[in-house]
Amino acid sequence: MLQPIPGMLIRPIIGAVTDKYKCRRSVFILSSIITFVLVCLLSIIPGTTSKEEMNDLDVIKSPLFWLFFTTIALINTDGTVKSVLEDTICMDLLGKDKNNYGKQRLWGSIGWSLFAIISGVCVDWYSTGLEHKNYAPGYAIALICFLLDIYVVFKLKVKQENDTNIVASDVKKVFTEGKVLAFLLWVVFIGFFISFIWNFVFWYLEDLSNVFHPEMKPWMKTLQGTALLIQCFGGEVPSFFLSSYILKRVDHMTIFSIVFFTFTCIFSVYTIIENPLWALPVELLNGITFALSYSAAISYAALITPTGAEGTLQGVVGTAYTGIGAPIGSFVGGYMFKHIGSIDSFKLLSVVAFFTCVTQITVNYLINRLTINEDVKDRYSKVETKDDNLGEDLTLTS
Repeated sequence: MLQPIPGMLIRPIIGAVTDKYKCRRSVFILSSIITFVLVCLLSIIPGTTSKEEMNDLDVIKSPLFWLFFTTIALINTDGTVKSVLEDTICMDLLGKDKNNYGKQRLWGSIGWSLFAIISGVCVDWYSTGLEHKNYAPGYAIALICFLLDIYVVFKLKVKQENDTNIVASDVKKVFTEGKVLAFLLWVVFIGFFISFIWNFVFWYLEDLSNVFHPEMKPWMKTLQGTALLIQCFGGEVPSFFLSSYILKRVDHMTIFSIVFFTFTCIFSVYTIIENPLWALPVELLNGITFALSYSAAISYAALITPTGAEGTLQGVVGTAYTGIGAPIGSFVGGYMFKHIGSIDSFKLLSVVAFFTCVTQITVNYLINRLTINEDVKDRYSKVETKDDNLGEDLTLTS
C-alpha cells in the first residue's frame, strides 16, 4: 500500500516539470541510469541469515529491512518517472497515429512474460541443491536489459513544442471540463478493479486448491505461472495489437463500458468455479480489462491534451490509474480477502462492478443529452483529430 504513494505524487509533478522546462529526453535518460544503479544496489543487499521465521517487529527494527525497503521504493518511484515519459514520448513519436499506441505497448507485455520465464528457469537451475534461492541470474539478466534500455534511450530523438503559453491556460480549461473529470473518475475505478486481478488472483487460486482440490498444491506455482503467461500472451498481446483497430471504430467511453462489464463477468465467474484449472481461460479477459482499457485511457488523454502539456496529462491519467485506483483496490482487497475470504470478496466485487458499469453508461448518456451544442455533442461521441491550427484540442470522446 505504501509503495505506490511516491509514484502517485511524482507522476503529475514530473509531467508538468518536463513540459515546462522541455527536458523530457534528459530526464528520461537520467531515470534509466538511476534505475540501473538502484538495481545494482539491490543485487548486493544481503539476504536474511536467520533460518527461523522472524517476528515482524524485529524485521522492522532491522537496518537491512529499511535499506531494502528504501531501495525498492526508489526503484518504484523511478519506474513511475520512466512510465510517464515512455507513454508521453511514445505518443509524440506516433504523431497523428496515436491509436497505434497498443502496437508499441504490446512489446512490454511480451518482454514482461518472456523474461519472467527465462529468469525463473535460470534462478531454479542456479539454485539447485541450495537451501535458499540464489537470484543472481535474475539480477544479471535485469542489468543487461537495463544497459540495452539506456543505449536505446540515448538514440531517441525527442522533440517538444516551444510554446509555453498554452500549457497553463489550456490545461486549466481541460480540467474544468465535466467530461474530463468523469473520464478520470472511470480511470480510477478501472485501476481499483484491475488491482484485484494483479494482486489477488494467486491468493484466490490457492484458496480454491485448499478448499476443493488439495491434490493441486504441489504444482500450484506452475499453475500460477501459467495464469500469468495466459494473461500476457493470450490476453494482453492480442488486445494491445488490435487496440488501434478497435479505437478507430469504437469510442473510448464505450470501451470503458465494455471493460466494466468484463470485470463483472470475471468476478462472477470466479465465484462459481471450484477447479483452479478453470480459472485459466478467464485470464484471457485480462486483454480487455488491462490492455484495451489502458490503450483507451492513454490515447484519450493524448487526444484532449493541449500542445505542450502532453506529459502533464499523461501523468494525471497514470496517477488516477496506478496511483489512486490501484492502491485503494490493494488496500480494500487485502482487508476483504482477510476477513470474508476470496470467493465472497469476488461476489461483492461483481455487484460493485455491475453497478459501476450501469452508472458509467448512464452518466455518459446524460452528458450527451445535456450537451446543447450539437457539434460538441458529436465530438464527444467520436474520436477526432486535434486541430493543429488552434494549438489546442478539447475534442472529447464518449
